This record gives sequence, C-alpha cells and structure tokens, in this order.
Amino acid sequence: MEKIYILLASGFEEVEAITPADVLRRAGYEVFLVSTTGAPNVKGVHNIEVKCDIFMNDVIVDGATMLLLPGGIPGATNLMANERVKKLITQFHDSGKWIAAICAAPMILGEMHLLKGKKATCYPGFEKHLHGAIVVDRPAISDGKIITGRGIGAAMAFSLEIVKNLSGEASMLEMKKKMVVD
Repeated sequence: MEKIYILLASGFEEVEAITPADVLRRAGYEVFLVSTTGAPNVKGVHNIEVKCDIFMNDVIVDGATMLLLPGGIPGATNLMANERVKKLITQFHDSGKWIAAICAAPMILGEMHLLKGKKATCYPGFEKHLHGAIVVDRPAISDGKIITGRGIGAAMAFSLEIVKNLSGEASMLEMKKKMVVD
C-alpha cells in the first residue's frame, strides 16, 4: 500500500490536514499523521488537538509515496523553522517522491528553491516566497512531482488533485462522485 505522510506542527490549519487525510484514506492510501513536535498530540491553529499516528523518526522515505505539508500560521512557519522537516523534504525531493503543500506551506518549498520553473499556487500574500515558480491563481496545481494548493477553501480540490496524480483521472472522478463533490 502506498504511504503518505502528513506533517503536523503546532498551529497547523486543521482543514488542510484532515481533508487530505480523509480523502486519501478513502482512496485507499495508507496515511500517517506525523507529529513534528515530539508530542503524540498536536494542536491546530483553531485549538483542535489531533492525535498523531507516528513521530518524525518513524517516517521511512524508502517505500513512501508522498510528503504532505498543511498550511496555517504559525503551522507552516513552524514546519519551515524545523531543520528535521527540511531534511525530510530534501530526502523526498532527491528521491523523486511526491511533495504536496497547501496554503502558506508552499513557501517552504519556495524558500528551499524547489519550485524553480514549476507552476505553483499558495495563499494570497505568500507568492513572494515562491522563488522561481510560475505562480498561478488556481485552487490546486501539479507540476512534476510537486502539488500545491491555494488555501483552506481549496482543500478538497487539493486532495482530489493528489488522487488524480497518484491514481489517475478515473479514480479522482470516482472519488468526486462518491463524496458528492460538484
């Protein structure tokens, strides 16, 4: 089964983490909520505490399919300040694995210079951090092995874009139908 790791830092945007976790589990992926704080539970920006499945040390790059970074402030800035997170992003990128980021989190990829020449989107106002990217105004976009989403209102489109890239358009359309997404 394909493994997807969703990194949770204090202050993450709950909808941007839980929507993809739910949609991707429905699509048949093995999804792990990963604590980057060292605590088993991580509190989101709206004080919703989420029990994580594993810790950072438990993430295994070999055999993994995707690393997913939810947004939220200070969640995204906490991810960006974490050297272990940046090392993991580099490992996924250098191994040719998928990386997905939504809302403010694409700034991490931009600041790490991973978006050069790639189409990307992010929360309005964070475009200046997408160094070298071709910034597009879309709910979600994929370019190469990187998928970005605009923000909380785009969480479903972002999740479906991931399904489309990992499983194909037919699987994505089937998920939309099952979840009654117009």
